[in-house]
Amino acid sequence: MEKFKKNLPIVTPIFIALIIIHSLFVDYSFQFPDFISSDASEQTVESMRPKVISENGVLNRISYLETFLVDLESRELPVDTEQEETKDNIKRVLVGQKLLLGFYLFYLLLTFSTAVSYGFRVWFHKSLTNVFYPVSFIVLAPKVFFQLNLMLQKEVLSYFYFAFLVFTYILSIISYRLILKNKELAEGFQSLQFSSSLEEEGRSPSNTKTGSIFAPVFHVAIIILIGILIGNLIYIPLFLLQKHYVTEFSYFIFFLLGLLSLFYIFNYKKVGGEPNNNNWKDLAVSFAYLQFRFLRNSFFAAFSTVLIVLFVTFLFSLLLFNIDLIQNHLGLFGKATEF
Repeated sequence: MEKFKKNLPIVTPIFIALIIIHSLFVDYSFQFPDFISSDASEQTVESMRPKVISENGVLNRISYLETFLVDLESRELPVDTEQEETKDNIKRVLVGQKLLLGFYLFYLLLTFSTAVSYGFRVWFHKSLTNVFYPVSFIVLAPKVFFQLNLMLQKEVLSYFYFAFLVFTYILSIISYRLILKNKELAEGFQSLQFSSSLEEEGRSPSNTKTGSIFAPVFHVAIIILIGILIGNLIYIPLFLLQKHYVTEFSYFIFFLLGLLSLFYIFNYKKVGGEPNNNNWKDLAVSFAYLQFRFLRNSFFAAFSTVLIVLFVTFLFSLLLFNIDLIQNHLGLFGKATEF
């Protein structure tokens, strides 16, 4: 029993990953009746009820929208058909579907990172757990609801999928409780905590001695020169590429992100890898740590943005309040016009 409890948080992400993969190809939505009839017969009332239907998943929707957009651009339509507005709407929907696909893929990778970090008792596994399982509860809940409605519509396959979803949901709750109640110290790969320091990254610390007064001026001139070169040789060509070749530029950006991710993964393996472990184990933990760093930095950036927006809103409201107080109650503006 203890071995089962110990391995349950490793098995549960696998079940959730299967549900995510299924969602990439199959999705569900409500279909509402086209019209409402005044007839009160039982057959009419049944036809007026909203129904759950299965439809293509996000991968098929992206493929269909891209094919439809290419077909639309290849046709010569009349001038008064508002072709540009239609294409803009399709492109916005396509961008939304690609963002949804990115979320699914990131969530799928998070299942792997959560299982690996718990299985190897890495020090940051509870942080990933506190993100993964609450999100899983939110993602799985509407899927259970859809399958329950399909069961009421007498769909045979929905019974099996509903049982699998409920089983996975229960396992997720149990696994989350087991991880939170586990008081054992997780001290694996402790050296990754210091991966951001200069010495751990293999770089020598910078010289802190004060030089001549011309050194800062020289540094500023170098920064300006590098900024001009980067702007003319990199930023402007990239802007033109993303403007005229949107799809190709997106693939290029994802390729660069992949290369950057590989660089960080191998760097974390070099910094935090343990000598007694296999290479695949160090690589798996390094990948999980990269996703942990991404989540932590994203949360920090979002929290900082919210604080900045609230602070600016507070200052702007205070400014409006002071203007209203001076103008309406003290009458200084009116007195100033008398001179």
